[in-house]
Amino acid sequence: MKNILSTVNLKPHMIEYINEHHPDMEYRFSKTRDLTEADKEWCEIFVTYGSNFDREDVDLYKNLEWMMVMSAGLDDLPLDALEHVHITNAKGIHKIQMTEYTVGLLLDFHKDFHQLKVDQENAHWRKNARTEEIYEKTVHILGTGSIGAHLAKVLQAFGTQVAGYNTTGHAVEGFHHTYAISALEDHIGEADIVINILPSTDKTRGLLDADFFGRMKETAVFVNIGRGDIMTDETISHVLEAGMIRHMILDVFNQEPLPADHIFYTYDNLTITPHASSKTEGYLKRGFEIFAHNLQYMEEKESMMNNIDNSRGY
Repeated sequence: MKNILSTVNLKPHMIEYINEHHPDMEYRFSKTRDLTEADKEWCEIFVTYGSNFDREDVDLYKNLEWMMVMSAGLDDLPLDALEHVHITNAKGIHKIQMTEYTVGLLLDFHKDFHQLKVDQENAHWRKNARTEEIYEKTVHILGTGSIGAHLAKVLQAFGTQVAGYNTTGHAVEGFHHTYAISALEDHIGEADIVINILPSTDKTRGLLDADFFGRMKETAVFVNIGRGDIMTDETISHVLEAGMIRHMILDVFNQEPLPADHIFYTYDNLTITPHASSKTEGYLKRGFEIFAHNLQYMEEKESMMNNIDNSRGY
């Protein structure tokens, strides 16, 4: 008998699957705010989005063996204190929705869809309205994992040239070129569009500074759908106020939600979206498919999907 505690509200058919295929397991759902110390001690398998497990919880989850994180990011978890816990995540389930979201934002900006909608709402026929093509633009994507590779392939369909950055610079299908992240500053000036999808790690936090943006084209557009801590708020404000690049599109931030009086809302060269790039009906479905697969291999952890190296953070 294994005890599954979930703060992710699984659909009824998902719970039925667990009951049918794993009758030796007991499933229990609880909202984070309702979790008791007894729940935590009872738990052997914890299904979570990862943001509701603090360092002080380590000793309370006395019997925890495996944590299934239903997101890709693990930056909220005290991984250094969880060496005894096997961790898997939902890496790979975001590529479709985050690609659509990013392409949509880029087209919205370059095609001026927002302004055209405002014109319609004001019954204004804008003479000589023109939009901009992304055809033949050069796109650089920071991160060549499942999201980056899928996004690269889709952007190629628009006639763009796509380069990617990863740890070693190894080739990845879908990219015309790949570079090591250490060569970022050498090549970033070639890009018309830069998209960050890097995870939050000790090596990436604060990676993009004012010097980085100073090497970009003044006409470039920067998109962040990765993690907000890739740069500081001070860097963002400096870049926008100085007009170092043409525009920023940010879906993630150091502070979420952004308070209504935040200075970011005052910039007209910034598009803000509320960390929504991965949120569709398909998210939970794909995440559960990974969890269901891994349930079959509780005793063969090397066969589980998305095993995490706690020391590396991914």
